[in-house]
Amino acid sequence: MTLQSTSMSAPNRARPSHRIVFAMVAMAAALFSAPSFAHQTFLLPGQFVWNKSEPVDVILTSALVFPNVEHGPAQDRIAFSRVHIAGEPVNDLTFRESETALSLSFSPTRSGLAVIAASSKPRAGEISPEDVDMYLDEIEADETVRQAFDALPGSPPLNRSYSKHAKTFLCIETCGDASSAETPVGQKLEFVSVGLGNKSYRLLLDGKPLARQSVTIAPADGEALKTSTGEDGSFKLSEPLSGVVMLAAVWITMPEQPDGIYHSDYATLTINLDQQP
Repeated sequence: MTLQSTSMSAPNRARPSHRIVFAMVAMAAALFSAPSFAHQTFLLPGQFVWNKSEPVDVILTSALVFPNVEHGPAQDRIAFSRVHIAGEPVNDLTFRESETALSLSFSPTRSGLAVIAASSKPRAGEISPEDVDMYLDEIEADETVRQAFDALPGSPPLNRSYSKHAKTFLCIETCGDASSAETPVGQKLEFVSVGLGNKSYRLLLDGKPLARQSVTIAPADGEALKTSTGEDGSFKLSEPLSGVVMLAAVWITMPEQPDGIYHSDYATLTINLDQQP
């Protein structure tokens, strides 16, 4: 499918005078309260190939622009964390907090592809009426969401909650059999690889392919791109792309009533396209 270039910050499109005040958790309110809606939360390894004899260190951070390292969540914000090497679990994961990142470290016990994943606990809050339009634009809310909230009387705040789901792939000595990158780890929303070394990925919601969903592709250097998943939830990156990139997507769960809580799940996958998978 065609990739479209876009800036790292979503445009602030004009909205009708009667504000459509509603929403979902923000791509902007990371694992903690953040002042801007544009924050992304992601896992970033110090390198993408490690020796088996050295401890592996990966940071979980949130920033306005990938791959900047700006804000780190506290360990008690983490609801789920998992590390697999060649399909086998690693149980000695340790955490270290700092202002800019939460570090996850472990000692490899074997060679092969490592899959590291972490998800945050849900967090709830309100989006003030004056910020709703910008918020909905930045999270790319569709017309169904906008119209439902627009039907509410007056100018209420948007009640939202959100969770963040981050994942990365790296190699211990060698990627070897990287088939474990095709297996979901159990996050609500997550990316997996499709095949090996062909730059194809699939977006899953509750372990099932998510069709026709917008995906942002953010290279470490260069402009972000937009694409969307096909009927089987998959998409393929264009050949010119190389090096370290972050894939990002958001899924909004609508409340039963328009004045209820709009919950957003955000997923990111950080990968080095110069290596498998």
